[in-house]
Amino acid sequence: EMIDPDHEYILDIKENININADVSMMKQTARILCDNAKKYTPKGNTITLRVLHNEEGECCFEVQDTGIGIDEKDIPRIFDRFYRSDPARSRETGGTGLGLSIVKHAVQYHHGSIDLKSTPGEGTTIKVTFPK
Repeated sequence: EMIDPDHEYILDIKENININADVSMMKQTARILCDNAKKYTPKGNTITLRVLHNEEGECCFEVQDTGIGIDEKDIPRIFDRFYRSDPARSRETGGTGLGLSIVKHAVQYHHGSIDLKSTPGEGTTIKVTFPK
């Protein structure tokens, strides 16, 4: 909230969760996901950060925005290095197209997985899951 006063942030911690992971990689992962949510969510809208165990008991964190969403055709490629879904959007928001590929690498390094759900015009939820 101090870095981004233009959005409402909701912290939803379902329970206390501890994982054995590289702290700097996890911070970078969370920052990248939050930065993307901020870039693609209109001012005044909500971004939710959530920590939980899934149905299998695995540790998860989610970043959910109420932004512009991602077109279905782009979803398979957004974690590729340098991939930008819309050149016009890239000029407006800046960046290099490396953020989500860094997230993918950090999560794979920890044997985790990424689940993405997005609806254009409604928003995107990215869930990062780590094995027990």
